[in-house]
Amino acid sequence: RGNPADRDTFLSNPINIKLVVDVSASMYRFGYDGRLERLLEATLMIMECFKGDKRFNLHITGHNGSSPKIDLVHPSMELDEATQLRVLESMVAHTQYTYAGDHTIEAIEVAVEESAPDTLVIAISDANLNRYDITLKDLKPLQSAKVHAHLIFIASLGDEAAALAKAVPNERAQCCMNTSDLPLIIKKIVTSALK
Repeated sequence: RGNPADRDTFLSNPINIKLVVDVSASMYRFGYDGRLERLLEATLMIMECFKGDKRFNLHITGHNGSSPKIDLVHPSMELDEATQLRVLESMVAHTQYTYAGDHTIEAIEVAVEESAPDTLVIAISDANLNRYDITLKDLKPLQSAKVHAHLIFIASLGDEAAALAKAVPNERAQCCMNTSDLPLIIKKIVTSALK
């Protein structure tokens, strides 16, 4: 059953979760392959899962060609259905009205630098790796000892995302090309980080 005092201690130190989502122009432009839909579904699932749960502080930021950090959700927000809808609509709008470009690496760096120790950072990107010359060396922030950082690729040109994800140490990068797998991948990451 546990000691009520232990529960109060746990509740006084909520776990920080920062979701960093790709709201770049390519998410909209190449949406025919389901990448934007996968991202919206995953974001909704996370908001629904953590809403009202005082054990967690949920932050959601976006990144695109215009900015490495676009605030979408902060812990003090009430995540009712209307707010969740506004967040998802904002994400779609960002994909439609942004400059071409990629700030995936900068978004991960900002999330890691700004996060409190032991924060779980999950970045999601559509992996235009060769186009923006993203290499294994660029993903060094995923190995930060300060936070638990992970990257999920939800689209790829050829097998470039799979090859890079396989090369990232400590299973800090994964590929997800199937909508139904994304919630399972995120659940696995959250569960392993909380151990």
